[in-house]
Amino acid sequence: MRVWFVALLCLPLVTQAEEFSFDVSSYEKKAYEWGGYLELTGERLWLDRDAALYNLSFPANDRPGSFDRYRGVLELEGLYRFANSSLHFRGHGETQNDHFGNEKDASVYELYYAARPNDRLSLEAGKRVLKWGKGYAWNPVGFLERPKDPNDPDLSREGFVLAAADYVRSFDGPLKALAFTPVILPVTDDVNSDFSPDDDVNFAAKLYLLYRDTDIDFYVLGKGSRSARIGADFSRNLTPAIEIHGEFAYIDDQRIVTISNNSQLEVSEKDVVRALLGLRYLTQDDITWIVEYYHNGAGNSEGELARFYALARTDQLNSPLLFNIARQAREAGYGAPNPGRDYLYLRATMKEPFDIVYLTAGFTSILNLRDESFSLTPELAYTGIENSETRLKLAWLQGSDSSEFGEKQTEWRIELRFRYFF
Repeated sequence: MRVWFVALLCLPLVTQAEEFSFDVSSYEKKAYEWGGYLELTGERLWLDRDAALYNLSFPANDRPGSFDRYRGVLELEGLYRFANSSLHFRGHGETQNDHFGNEKDASVYELYYAARPNDRLSLEAGKRVLKWGKGYAWNPVGFLERPKDPNDPDLSREGFVLAAADYVRSFDGPLKALAFTPVILPVTDDVNSDFSPDDDVNFAAKLYLLYRDTDIDFYVLGKGSRSARIGADFSRNLTPAIEIHGEFAYIDDQRIVTISNNSQLEVSEKDVVRALLGLRYLTQDDITWIVEYYHNGAGNSEGELARFYALARTDQLNSPLLFNIARQAREAGYGAPNPGRDYLYLRATMKEPFDIVYLTAGFTSILNLRDESFSLTPELAYTGIENSETRLKLAWLQGSDSSEFGEKQTEWRIELRFRYFF
């Protein structure tokens, strides 16, 4: 006890004797940073043998009622700084094993050089992921992006090779900030070939405005590998707990694939509108609600989808020609995650339900407003283990015959995913 008492008396003398020092280097940014995650996923899928897409996916002599799928993912990202510039990298590799066999893939998702000559101007060149739009599940104005998966919008996506600049100004009036972003995206046989089959140099631009308390963006993509299109979006906090957002896109001469009455694929072009309106609300109980309405003018009508599902039920052995046409239609867009025209997206998440620390509970539902089929996905996520996340999801798809979710090959799906971040 005396030792502690003497130490407390001497502490002021010791601290006075020490000289105060401030190490600037400890606050400087490191020349390099790196990180990533390792992901392991196991799934069990219960199949709907009466569904049209089931018939397209499985040969006549192999009709399982369920199967398991295992997936491993490794994603690495790094950043190296020098002078007023930096080099960014993000690589993605995965392996998957299921009823259809084993698949492996490794891709460079991002690799680009960024320079900042001054406080107002920045430049980027290389493979880059652009994130245009304010929507959570869909982005009608994402002209230069690979589409999101509405069932899991936060999944990583691969970028395109491009060059971009960003010029920023701030003001004191109602217009508080302005940013102009021109983009050049080339398409050749070796570069960005999956952006479009047509070689060309594509020019696009985004104009961002912060007017009063509203974020506003205007977008344009000139005619090139894809048809010309313009768009706009906005986002505004109505209250600290309520945010509203929306997107609008007009696409000139959109390529549309339809199935004729004699079961042939026909390609046409028409002007279409894509639009989204959404709301994000945080309740006093710490529940976050996201609601979005999405209209896709390029989507298929109920009648068009019904013709596709009827074609997809073709007997594989007796009508191989029609069966192959159905598969071509699936690849042309009928087999997309949401091939219809009007959808409602609803998601709710709650932190620490029942006062369980590190646990988040939620559910996601996507409703096709035309045929009233839907998917419902409850989930639990636990982050109590350091640098990790464990997620459990259950997906249920429901709908009548010839409806979107009623004709999916999977009726139930359960997924357990573990991610370790480093």
